[in-house]
Amino acid sequence: MKRLGFLLLTTLVINANTGTALALPAARNVYSQDAQGSNSHGIDLKIWAGYGLTINFIPTGETIKQVWLGDPSRFALTSNGNLCQRGASDENCGSGGATILFLRQIKPISFPVLTSSQDGSTVITVITASADGQKQYQFQLIPARGKPEYTSLIIKPDSDKPQPLLIAEKIPVNKNRLNNTNNITNNITPPNLEKKPRLTVNTSQTSTVSQRNDANAVAYGLAVAVGNGAIKPKSIVWRQTQDTIRLLRRGKSRTEAIRLSGIPQEMFNKLMQWGQTQ
Repeated sequence: MKRLGFLLLTTLVINANTGTALALPAARNVYSQDAQGSNSHGIDLKIWAGYGLTINFIPTGETIKQVWLGDPSRFALTSNGNLCQRGASDENCGSGGATILFLRQIKPISFPVLTSSQDGSTVITVITASADGQKQYQFQLIPARGKPEYTSLIIKPDSDKPQPLLIAEKIPVNKNRLNNTNNITNNITPPNLEKKPRLTVNTSQTSTVSQRNDANAVAYGLAVAVGNGAIKPKSIVWRQTQDTIRLLRRGKSRTEAIRLSGIPQEMFNKLMQWGQTQ
């Protein structure tokens, strides 16, 4: 009986440790226009050995029609539906409704008639269709090893993009007028004021105010970064910064805002630094 109890306890401990070790990283999110490379240099995707990567088009409402790999000797792909064969003329081909691609690394295969890049990277082209017509996406696939930073890429519709934040221009202060105003107020005798009870500070309200201050600092930092050319308007980092500001103003912590928006930690710290010095 004791032996059975020991084995049961050992099994529970192993299962608990296994569940912790298999925790997956957060998904990576991009908007449709950015993934098409319309206003950016395109998207680089790392595929970690032993993990693979899914590309999810479900939020956009698009179906995948065709997929081409520039070099199929290092990567394999599957989908959750039928795809059109190359040269197919039937408009209803790929009617299986594929919306997700799964890519994974494979051991290099030697194709006599194909060439390969020196670093093992290649390009994948995805053709999708929806009520708005066809779209073409291109991603650079880069083989990687170790612990993955992400195992899923989610394509979001452009309608989900946050609107650009308008930063009010700072009004210069006239120091002479300010000094004159101070002299006037110093000569006025203040009326007797009744002592008011101290106000109790709500910690949740204090936290919200702090997060709003962080959002304003990032917003001012973004204005500085755009002004000095560190960040280009409409770029991926610019959109990540906009998402970060929106998340902070919704009450998210710095850690949550960075994780959900995908903005690099170093860039966030730099924007905070620039914003707080304004």
